[in-house]
Amino acid sequence: MLDLNALKEFSADKRVRKLLFKTGQLISEMVCYEPGQSTVAHQHPRQDETFFVLDGCVHMNVCGIEHVLPAGSALSIKSGILHDVRNPGTERSVIVFVKADTAVFATGAPPLPRKADPAAPNPRL
Repeated sequence: MLDLNALKEFSADKRVRKLLFKTGQLISEMVCYEPGQSTVAHQHPRQDETFFVLDGCVHMNVCGIEHVLPAGSALSIKSGILHDVRNPGTERSVIVFVKADTAVFATGAPPLPRKADPAAPNPRL
């Protein structure tokens, strides 16, 4: 279990990112923004991304379309789509994002595991 409120951390210098979890297919982080802070426009060639706004309000430009997301909002973005995150307001903002490898969704199954090392012990024995 993670206490998201306890993980919140802010810095006047730049946004603060906190890793929540990472697996072979998923990654999630919390990002805390002071007023005026942002994440530059970027894209993920092989990952879909969903954003959840926990506190405050963020603005996102997604492929030229402006979105205003208050606390309690969520927005999903497909891989390859240019997007940014900004806190132009006067209050702190906190988001959580989850990125998923598109290979999981393209095949309906997680990527195949790496070949087993024949020298490794068999966990089924």
